[in-house]
Amino acid sequence: MSPLPILCIFSLVGISFVNCIESDSTSDSPTEGEFLGGLDNGTPGKVSQLKFIQEPDDYYYAVKSKPTLIVCKAVGAVQITFKCAGVWVRQHEHTNLELVDPLTQIRTLQTSIEVTREEVEEYFGSDGYWCECYASDRVAGTPGAVTIKSKRGFVENAYLKRRFESEPFSARVKLQDQVMFRCLPPEGKPLPEVFWLKDGQLIDTREINFIISSEGSLIINQARLEDQGNYTCGASNVVTRRLSEPATLTIYVNGGWSTWSQWTSCSADCGKGFQRRQRTCTNPATLNGGQHCVGDDAQKTTCTAICPVHGRWSSWSSWSTCNSDCIHHRRRTCDRPSPANGGEYCPGSDLDTINCTGGMCRVHKVTNVGPSEVHPSRQEAREAKNTENIAMYVGLCVAIAVFVIVIVVIVIIVRRRNILHQRNLQDEHLPNGNALHSHSHSEDEKKVKNGSDMLSVPPDLTQTVVAVQGPNSIDLPNNNHMSHINSVDKLPTYAEIAENRLSASYGTNTVNSKPHNMDSSLNQNLDSSVEKLTIKNDKNTLMVTPVGSCNHGNHRPPSDVGDSLMDSRQSMMSVQLPSNIDTDAVTWSTFNHTGGRLLIPESGVSLIIPEGAIKKGQTEEIYMAVCRDDKDRPKLTDKQTILSPVVLCGPFCMVLMKPAILSFDHCASMRQGGWKLIVCTSDTPLEEPPQWQRTVTLGQETINTPIYTQLDPTNCHIMTEHLQRFALIGEAASAGRAIKILRLAAFAPALPPSMDYSIRVYVVEDTHDALEGVIQMERRLGGRLLDKPKQIPFQDGGNNLCLTIEELTPGWKSKLAANYQEIPFRHIWSGNQNNLHCSFSLEMVDVVQDKISCKIQVYQKAILTNRQLLKIGANFKEPPTCLTPVSTLKGRASTVTSTTNSSSGVSSMVTLPDACLQNFRLPSHIRNQLCMLLDTPNARGNDWRMLAQALTVDRYINYFATKPSPTEHILNLWEAIHREETAVTDLMNILRVMGRMDAAAVLEKDIGSWL
Repeated sequence: MSPLPILCIFSLVGISFVNCIESDSTSDSPTEGEFLGGLDNGTPGKVSQLKFIQEPDDYYYAVKSKPTLIVCKAVGAVQITFKCAGVWVRQHEHTNLELVDPLTQIRTLQTSIEVTREEVEEYFGSDGYWCECYASDRVAGTPGAVTIKSKRGFVENAYLKRRFESEPFSARVKLQDQVMFRCLPPEGKPLPEVFWLKDGQLIDTREINFIISSEGSLIINQARLEDQGNYTCGASNVVTRRLSEPATLTIYVNGGWSTWSQWTSCSADCGKGFQRRQRTCTNPATLNGGQHCVGDDAQKTTCTAICPVHGRWSSWSSWSTCNSDCIHHRRRTCDRPSPANGGEYCPGSDLDTINCTGGMCRVHKVTNVGPSEVHPSRQEAREAKNTENIAMYVGLCVAIAVFVIVIVVIVIIVRRRNILHQRNLQDEHLPNGNALHSHSHSEDEKKVKNGSDMLSVPPDLTQTVVAVQGPNSIDLPNNNHMSHINSVDKLPTYAEIAENRLSASYGTNTVNSKPHNMDSSLNQNLDSSVEKLTIKNDKNTLMVTPVGSCNHGNHRPPSDVGDSLMDSRQSMMSVQLPSNIDTDAVTWSTFNHTGGRLLIPESGVSLIIPEGAIKKGQTEEIYMAVCRDDKDRPKLTDKQTILSPVVLCGPFCMVLMKPAILSFDHCASMRQGGWKLIVCTSDTPLEEPPQWQRTVTLGQETINTPIYTQLDPTNCHIMTEHLQRFALIGEAASAGRAIKILRLAAFAPALPPSMDYSIRVYVVEDTHDALEGVIQMERRLGGRLLDKPKQIPFQDGGNNLCLTIEELTPGWKSKLAANYQEIPFRHIWSGNQNNLHCSFSLEMVDVVQDKISCKIQVYQKAILTNRQLLKIGANFKEPPTCLTPVSTLKGRASTVTSTTNSSSGVSSMVTLPDACLQNFRLPSHIRNQLCMLLDTPNARGNDWRMLAQALTVDRYINYFATKPSPTEHILNLWEAIHREETAVTDLMNILRVMGRMDAAAVLEKDIGSWL
């Protein structure tokens, strides 16, 4: 640092730089009391004007050949002084630069110092070498000076060791297989950035085939022949860069047979011979020691060549009589044998002609001629005969043509007369037939003609108008009509809809009955719950299309949006679900490119359609249901058990542009582990029993796995681009004891008993939907809940579940011989029954009893820790309490959601207050900014990979690495997992802990407007 004084004044556009002064004062720095005296007696007004606009960074790294520069800037400051490691830095070591804004005339003082590596090494304090700066509005020692202090910045010596903690090893892999080169960089400060070289050239990690993991390993998703070479792991920081020993990647190719060649011709011209064909091991050829093709490269087979048969003459016929020309002839034929199989024709002529008078005739002997050399007189006879044949054929063709023309003319005349006759009959039945003809039969009038008692109703674009045909409708194809719905509280089930469905679409004629409008406008949402969907005394029709159809009618250009809206208003769903689906376990809505969320609150099932999953300008009607029928459950082995509800999403034929996130409960106890978990799917048509396939086993994913599964302690989240059926299956891992959580619920009749009383104890999976199914069934049976449902662990191992009834109220007795029952292990673990239960039948001994109480002890045999107690109490004089799954499951409330922003305004989800109507936690512009910041890998590793680790969604991080924007998919999964009110604030804190203050600032900047 130069002690010479510096004085410079210069100006640039927008800012004036004045008083660039470096003091040559050798006086001591101000004392602590002199410099900080203004902190106690300074006025508040001055403090508010004096502030830092640049403070020391958190960490600096000193390099041997280059000192570290620490800079502080303050507004309203006259002097800035540094203190490092508890010692004031002398004034001649400060470099001051005063900046003046020409527009606002605000003065900014910038002061900097340099810290060398030797200064850091000479300090032995336990807190490390640090520096902080003090800004004052007056010169140090002046009375009344106000001073502020910055935060500390720590200075550490930068280094990078030579030895790698783990170097890559050479590998030999099969073509198209995945390979990973492991690399842990040397220890260093700051943390070194890992890079990879292939044959000395830097690998571009933007190519999807190459992924650098968070710890520095290189993953090649699918090894290609061009990926062969020498791979070197590198690490670099501000000090230097280090390279590991190169590792050679050899890719071998197993040989494959080419297609067989054509069979050769038979080796024998006549009789038995041989044929051959060959193939080569060149599809592909072996490479780098790959396995040679297995099998023969040639095949040989016998063949039989058919021998040719040469023709031979028959005997000559007898001579004919002499003709007027004094000649006679004789013939022979080439048929002893006839030529066959390519044999030669008989040589010579088949006709012999000679003079028949012993040479006395004037006609000379005619020599033997061949078949084509005929006597002139015979040739003339043949030509005359051919001419007669041609004339006959021409006449016959002309007669046939005239006959066909006459038939066509007659048919046309008859059809025209029938058409005119039908029109006259229709005009007689229509009230204003002449008026219809005068309008040239417009489209609306043609529709009226299809039924004499049908009335064309113009579509109402503001309300959902639904009409039902009357009994006098014309029997058109598929003209099945629904019966009237007169009940206010009853909604038709899907079984009733299947029996009384209408095949109709927008533009089809409505009937001559009085249609009524539903009490909802276009922007009002419909509730999916049976109790909340009120249908007044209207004649409502549920428009559906045939089962299994994939309706892409909503894929319309913007000019057809009006038609699309009418289609959605005239149909609550564009697909017909199976008849065994409960109406309270289904939801649907129409989505566009902005996405949205579907929810079945009572079942704990939700589906998030992210933004961009549907193409812009298109809309899709998506449905979701929970299948509670026993036949929908997967068929399990004795070792397997179902851990979740069976969830149905559709339509099956739709492929999303981005993965949707399906969330549902599971009942596996993850605390003890011991599980091998499998996600099964089925895309079997809806009305057929599902055929299940094993899609993925958790922990065994590859980059070709079509779905990603995130498992939380109580929830399962599946990212998928294909909508179908889903179920989570589990089995005990090797040398492990798997435990699933069951839910116990006791019910009894709500009406007071006459003599007998039956207590039903249900044993179901500990999920929202399993308990909801039991409650819905008991509602239909008129049952009452006797005690809050309770959990009980159930362990794999073959031990049955035991139930005993104890401490029964006097005046009652059990009808069973023993107050004890057992449910076999396999019925609970691998059974196919949804609502598994057992019953205790009680008999009233004292007729004056008006209440009952007892205890039901439930435990797993031979496992004393797996025990639960149900306390039964019922007073028949009190009305039963109406319980819901939310009130019975302690601490497990339904997730709040909002309706989907659909173009039709029709949705089946629960109506929420306006404050809750928020599909996504993060707005689109905030999400895009976070993706731009975190998608790019950096040296510190605090990019999308660290975000996945912080959010604990890094179980198989290669899934996100193969996506165009890993951050976007991680945030979509975060949206599905974290629905709590503090989710955004927690995300902001995670970004701060990661050291990504820029990403946290993006959230913090707009937090007041949308959080």
